[in-house]
Parts: sequence; C-alpha cells; structure tokens
Amino acid sequence: MSFDIIILKPTDLSENDLSAVEDVLDIGSPEAVITFLEQVFPGSAHGAFLDGERYALESAQAGDPVTSIHLALRYGQAWSEAACSDFMDLLSRLCELLQSVAFAVSDNSRMAPPC
Repeated sequence: MSFDIIILKPTDLSENDLSAVEDVLDIGSPEAVITFLEQVFPGSAHGAFLDGERYALESAQAGDPVTSIHLALRYGQAWSEAACSDFMDLLSRLCELLQSVAFAVSDNSRMAPPC
C-alpha cells in the first residue's frame, strides 16, 4: 500500500488545505532540493529511501527551479505507529529545510510541518 504526498511552498505558509493554495513560490534549484532530500531521506532522490521493513520512499521533482516535490510512501510489513512517528519527524525536518509544506494528496490536508 502507498500514500502520496506533495510538497509545495505556498505564498501563505500557514495554509492547512491544499485546495486553498492559490499560489506557490519556487522551492529551490534541483541541486539544492536533491541535497536536502538526500540529507533527510538518503537515496530517495535517485531511487528509493529504505527504512528496513518499515517503509520505502520515492521522490520526483517538478520544474527548474523546483516548484513541487511528489513523495510516494510505501508501507512495509513492519509499518507501525512508531514508524509513522519517525517518518513524520523526518518529513517535518525536510519541510523546514525547504521552507515548504507537505500535503496529503488523498484529502488535501497539511501533514508537515505543524502549524
């Protein structure tokens, strides 16, 4: 099973709903985005980040400069509440580094960083 996430840099960083985002800013150069992705989720920019049997994460960037990042989170056999918490901590760190916001594609809700 997988879960899709989109990272954007809304002009209003306090936005809680993807459907309410009216305009976005550039996140950064492809090189800078890849550097931060690799710092937080090593391997995700060039294949997949693997956290043992807990989960895998793949990424794709759009634009030059990058305007959005798509993350595909694939749950492993050992996915748990602890794995979810660890993932959310890392996702929040990535968003803070990118000065961006992560939204769940399934329901448009804000995932990270917390408001």
